[in-house]
Amino acid sequence: MKKIWIITKRELQAYFDSLMAYILLILFLGFSGFFTWIYGSDIFFIKQASLGVFFNMAYWTLFFFIPSLTMRLLSEENKSGTIELLLTRP
Repeated sequence: MKKIWIITKRELQAYFDSLMAYILLILFLGFSGFFTWIYGSDIFFIKQASLGVFFNMAYWTLFFFIPSLTMRLLSEENKSGTIELLLTRP
């Protein structure tokens, strides 16, 4: 289990060393906030705030942002030549 944390820490550190992680993070928060504001505007009428709209919108924004994260990881695995090992493991 300790090896998994070491690999995870290394991958996250390598990802956040680049500018792309911060750009995707800002875009995700911006889109989620914007769509929550657009579709959750009825809180003034019912006088109760709910995060349900945010989580419904976060699902769809993650639907578009997660492939951009995995494309980078797959291209790095292909470049380093370890993609064959990943594809042969069950």
